[in-house]
Amino acid sequence: MVKDAVSDTKKSRSRRDLASPLLRPHLFLNRNANATLTVPEVALVSAEERRSDPGDRQGVDVICCGMYRACSTWQYDVIAHLVEHYFDGTRLGYLTGAQYTALLRQAAPATRETTRCPRVLKSHEGDRVFARSLAAGRAVAVYAYRDVRDVVFSLMHKRKLTFEQLLRQGMIHQILANHRFWSKCPGVLVQRYEDLLRAPAEGVLALARHIGLNLDQAEAEQIAGKYSQESNRARTAALRHRLHEAGVDLNSAANAQICDATTLLHWNHMRDPDSCWRSEATDRHEAILDRLCGRWLIDHRYQRAPHGGWMLTSGRARRRISIRGEVDLMVGRSNHLIMRMSLRFPLAARWLKRLLGMPSDETTGAIAWADKAATDRVHSRAYAVVES
Repeated sequence: MVKDAVSDTKKSRSRRDLASPLLRPHLFLNRNANATLTVPEVALVSAEERRSDPGDRQGVDVICCGMYRACSTWQYDVIAHLVEHYFDGTRLGYLTGAQYTALLRQAAPATRETTRCPRVLKSHEGDRVFARSLAAGRAVAVYAYRDVRDVVFSLMHKRKLTFEQLLRQGMIHQILANHRFWSKCPGVLVQRYEDLLRAPAEGVLALARHIGLNLDQAEAEQIAGKYSQESNRARTAALRHRLHEAGVDLNSAANAQICDATTLLHWNHMRDPDSCWRSEATDRHEAILDRLCGRWLIDHRYQRAPHGGWMLTSGRARRRISIRGEVDLMVGRSNHLIMRMSLRFPLAARWLKRLLGMPSDETTGAIAWADKAATDRVHSRAYAVVES
């Protein structure tokens, strides 16, 4: 009888949600066959020893690949500070997989004869070139994750988009696909957003250990203070002021992605700390997010539907939510697959976009602001394109 009950339960679940396997972002395009969870051993040395003998970290790239809006820029700035201070390394800003591939090819002849200094870069989307570098020990990575629902609503605020626009772009599917990619790669330190907010100095110590540094508590607290929320709010406010003085229309969505070229902090990077998805999501939003990332939330110890939310709505309302949401889910899934194909098969993707009448130009992502003078006005020469 117990077996029959379990069988009936499984059958009812399958009938209730036949479409969900197709709409969840876990198809073969996002899988990494060579991924493992092993992290290479890193020999720890003191800060003083590291200043004089960078040793085993010479030539190793550090990829800061955290989830959108989950302290990934904080990780980048802390790692860049450590790499520049203790290894005489350099920061590369944001690089896509294609840009990183081109960089490796360009640097290959030089690295055969000399040992270069380590470099730190930021990225979000997974790419086989990153996986290969991590597996070969040519790079290590740091990753941070956050409640996906807060990521979604933070992105909506930052990019001046509605929930439906973000969903239809395929961004929610992409967030989950990125998480699967990076969390399965070797040599990746994974940190939780809430832990970094609660104990930033401990986060700094973990980042330092991952790249072979053994900082003391005082140094870690000093670095955490340098890149604290208050310090970063001051940096973003200063950038916002410079943009205002330069005549940039900050009410335009086209300028929502402008960031500082060094820190990669955007002028609108820091959001009200009291803002969260619970105060902004509608029943329909909650239903769609639960459909896409309910299992992920459970696996990562986040409370699923804490207020009941969409689960308590009437049957008729839930049907309206489902019917309207299915269309947006299908569009988002399609756009996500096209974007994934664009990364792996760029020529085929451009042909398909032309066939479907879609724009084939690549997104410019964020725009790194390069001030010339306080009186400068916005023009094309003031921009260097990166992605955030």
